[in-house]
Amino acid sequence: MVRWFRSEPMEYISLIVNEDAAHDCLADLGKLGILQFTDLNPELTPFQRRFVSYVKRCDELERKLRFFAGECDKFELELASAGTVDGFL
Repeated sequence: MVRWFRSEPMEYISLIVNEDAAHDCLADLGKLGILQFTDLNPELTPFQRRFVSYVKRCDELERKLRFFAGECDKFELELASAGTVDGFL
């Protein structure tokens, strides 16, 4: 669904969301595919942003998962799927 045309009517709004609900809210808005986000702190480098510790934790977890997958491959262990995230929750 391409809606980014010059003649498309647009509005510039400010959205203030509770930090606990921000992930779910932005995920739902992103699924609509009709938003464009503006960086309000363009002078900050990626390492100066508040969420950088979360990204580092995700990177570390991904590294551990790759290690365990490699070890399972090395010992020829077969991994079974745990299902979907929605099924888990």
